[in-house]
Amino acid sequence: MKKKFHISSFHITVLVGILAIAVVIALFLLPDTFSKSTSTIPEYPPELSTMDANEALVANALVIDRKNAKPIIEALHRPSEYFSETESVISYNGGSSTFSHKKWVKGDFSRVDIVSSSNRATMHYVYTEEKVYIYSPSSRTYYTTAKGDFNADETQMLVTYEDIVNTPDENILDAKLTTLDNSSCIWVETKNPKTSNITRYWVATSTGLLIYAETVDSNGNTIYTLTTKNTELTPQNDDTFKLPDGSFPA
Repeated sequence: MKKKFHISSFHITVLVGILAIAVVIALFLLPDTFSKSTSTIPEYPPELSTMDANEALVANALVIDRKNAKPIIEALHRPSEYFSETESVISYNGGSSTFSHKKWVKGDFSRVDIVSSSNRATMHYVYTEEKVYIYSPSSRTYYTTAKGDFNADETQMLVTYEDIVNTPDENILDAKLTTLDNSSCIWVETKNPKTSNITRYWVATSTGLLIYAETVDSNGNTIYTLTTKNTELTPQNDDTFKLPDGSFPA
């Protein structure tokens, strides 16, 4: 004769308790699939509200490529006042030449000092919207002329983010979001069809300023580098732009 199994209320209570514990353990071990939104692509990154304007712009792009790098770089908000130190190296057969510069920016005013190997200024350039004032450290007079197309960046022997914006779309080879020295930046690679030189740019997403660039020739030799050694996003003193006779640029 087969035995009949009798499940008492005590047994049921124990079984329910075991099942409840198992469910709790499973919820801790399983991925958090139930707490996520049904939308697979959020309209904005969750941390967007804590970002500054540049970071938000880049994050909202999701993917940076050769097609959208130019408008994103052009739209980055750049500081109205800052100080920077840069070093440009031009390489050629048998050697190289290094040029160091300091730059101050305050609204429409820019000053660039060409710096010697002993870290002393050898020439001063002060720029306004329309003019450039040039003088040596020991001079009490200055030379002034119309700025024209020549600007403070060119005095620094800089390639700039404007070079990227002005590059024809077909000459942009690649672009992506990356990091350089722990700084988030937009990397863009361009080609000069006339010389076959390749120039690569690293533009900081936090400031919109160029922090590094290099140009290689058709043989893969590096012929130019630009390194931003220091950038200070601080208010600049008006006296920085004072001319040697004590006046200010018009």
